[in-house]
Amino acid sequence: MRSSKKDVGLPKAIRIAPFRQRAAVFFKRGRPPLATFVGNSDEVRTAQAKRLWCDIGVARELGFSSFEAYLATIPEIPEALLKHDPGFPLRVLVETRVGLKRLCGLGGVVFPGCDETFVEHDERHREFAQPTWILVQDGRKNRNRAVRDCRKSFAKDELGLTVLQGVCTYLHHPQAVTEMTRVDSHVMDLSGSLPRGDRGGAAFLGLWGGQPELHWYWGDRARPQFGSASRRECKVL
Repeated sequence: MRSSKKDVGLPKAIRIAPFRQRAAVFFKRGRPPLATFVGNSDEVRTAQAKRLWCDIGVARELGFSSFEAYLATIPEIPEALLKHDPGFPLRVLVETRVGLKRLCGLGGVVFPGCDETFVEHDERHREFAQPTWILVQDGRKNRNRAVRDCRKSFAKDELGLTVLQGVCTYLHHPQAVTEMTRVDSHVMDLSGSLPRGDRGGAAFLGLWGGQPELHWYWGDRARPQFGSASRRECKVL
């Protein structure tokens, strides 16, 4: 069965049948999921920095010789993001200095593209230049809605997640996506990014056979297990 052009970038489990599970590389590496961490500002900052340092290996990739040296480069959580926001319950540290392709490799996320595969949807969705804190909702409330419709209905202070922000959300909060074989399966659409050269396409991150994968599809349509994740826009960022 051949896949059509509109399905280029989709995981093989979606493009062909029957579904075939693949090796769970992420779990073979022994990286335990990080539960949603609730605590004061310093505790959350330290916990997420340690996630990137100890489990993912980002700091060593950047040349830091100690956790303390890496932590010193991580900004304090802005006061505007400290209060619990029920609409955006996930606090996420976005590490921008490694690059999308390498971050996926370190985090065990399959990504068949490169750092040039995606572009921002518009200026408001440009990737951050330095590590930044964001508040996120994982897109479950937007399931079975096309990405273009979600963009139109976002609040004035709401932005779709970019691919880098989506990967970081998964690394800190693996529960943001759910295995596609489950009844409650969930895949995050990342509407802040577009496949280069296709304004109608969309990026997404999901879990197939225990393996997290970042992909894209040509053409935007509603899918029952897919929903657009987003973040609260904060002017202090």
